[in-house]
Amino acid sequence: MINFDEAISWASDGVEAKCALLLGNGFSMAYDSSRFSYGALATLAEDRDLLPPLALKVMKASGNTDFESLMRKLKSTVDTLAALDDVVHAATINELNANVVAVREALARSIAGLHPERPFEIEEAAYRRVRQFLDRFKTIYTVSYDLLLYWALMQTFDDSVNDRRSDDGFRDSRIDGDETVLWNIYNPYAQNVHYLHGALHLYRGRDGLRKITYIRTQAALIDQVRNQLESGRYPLYVAEGQSAEKIQRINGSAYLSRSLRSLTGRGNGLVVFGHSLDANDDHIFEAVIRSKVGRIAVSLHGDPDSEGNRAIQRRTADLVVRRQHINPRNPLEYRFFDASSVPLW
Repeated sequence: MINFDEAISWASDGVEAKCALLLGNGFSMAYDSSRFSYGALATLAEDRDLLPPLALKVMKASGNTDFESLMRKLKSTVDTLAALDDVVHAATINELNANVVAVREALARSIAGLHPERPFEIEEAAYRRVRQFLDRFKTIYTVSYDLLLYWALMQTFDDSVNDRRSDDGFRDSRIDGDETVLWNIYNPYAQNVHYLHGALHLYRGRDGLRKITYIRTQAALIDQVRNQLESGRYPLYVAEGQSAEKIQRINGSAYLSRSLRSLTGRGNGLVVFGHSLDANDDHIFEAVIRSKVGRIAVSLHGDPDSEGNRAIQRRTADLVVRRQHINPRNPLEYRFFDASSVPLW
């Protein structure tokens, strides 16, 4: 296993500007696992009665606090009952489907409930470390919903000669009194930051996707997020339990589908940090397989021989096989690097 510097040098073939970054939840976990682990989120959801009794019972019976896993179990039960007799089991099916929706909403509320209150709670030295990592990539993709990446990218430092030019595609709507910014569906080509599964600060509006901001309201983003949730308005985010269900939701959003196509259109190298490559995100790695990315460097946290890391290694090797079937003339190479060699928060 190599270190991060060796990984990005290998993946980019020495030209870092051509290398892209894909962030998983490990990026947020590196900040504070007590806030962003599924266990912490599940505890908050239970304490605040955000989960309906049936969903909570299933979660406890399985011993798994992963919200997406819970939704998969509920949806699988729906499919089984529907196959047996959707008329006889109609009431149970409806209840289970309502529980799936409730679990999605509980996840958003739990993330907002545990989220750091203000950007300045994080020390400047930590932001500098994170930016030294992020600034080595021109294009960033993330599957996390929280605000940590956004906060880090918005930081400016007095002694910086060249601040990072991050573009998430949102622009002034040119509507008087509008306190949000609008995603530019007509010209998203300069966009180099992509929230593949949405984020807490992105909301659907009547005229397109909008982003809440601090500069236009002077109100903290997390406060705005919580106010939106209390008003029954949920952010744009993809939290379905299965990859096939996620791709359906992605197809229903111009922003999300554009971001996934951007990943599919990539070439050169890709660095993956903090992602398990689990099957529930297979649509993302299907995009990598169908892309022209030639080298992929994947982070491993802790013992490379642990059960979780062995699973990541198997899934990465499987990408090579799948690429061979789709595009044998463009083989995919891979290497693994030590996540602890990336100094972050």
